[in-house]
Amino acid sequence: MKTFEELQNIWDQQTASESQPTPAEIIKKAELHTKKIKRGHLWTRIILSLTSIILISYYIWSGAYRNVQFSIGLCIMIVMLVSRVALEWISVKKLANLNTDLTLIEYSKLAHQFYSWRKKIHYILTPIIYLTYTAGFTLLLPVFKTIFSRGFYLYILLSGYIFLFLFAFFMIRFIQKEIKLLHFLKHIS
Repeated sequence: MKTFEELQNIWDQQTASESQPTPAEIIKKAELHTKKIKRGHLWTRIILSLTSIILISYYIWSGAYRNVQFSIGLCIMIVMLVSRVALEWISVKKLANLNTDLTLIEYSKLAHQFYSWRKKIHYILTPIIYLTYTAGFTLLLPVFKTIFSRGFYLYILLSGYIFLFLFAFFMIRFIQKEIKLLHFLKHIS
């Protein structure tokens, strides 16, 4: 009987030695995840803002306003990028409210709201913006076909759609990573 009791003691010590994360460790992990999300928002804003500036500069430089179809296509692309930048700025403001100094109930409520907000952006607004941006690019193609040589037009056509495809692939991966981080923050309580 003594052997069984010894085994039971060893077993009990084993399960007791597994430590649950302390609140301080959870808060630290939440802060690290929040920093990663903030960094992602920063890079998204920088890349989209630079792209917007390039397109606006190209619009002015090329005199796109003289050709209606070209103007509409380029304006659609610019508006979609600026809309996405605006959504990122709103997200940054909402993320700033997600402070680990709040009570657990308040933090959990804000984390849930932020998680829901980002899911709407990623699963509803981003596809709409992306598809509309692609439509704007497609509107440019007939104008490019008349302006450029056949070879350069094919280059623009292929590289444009390959870029859009690769960008969509990386965007999906980025969204999946962010949703995982947000899922952690949402379920921290």
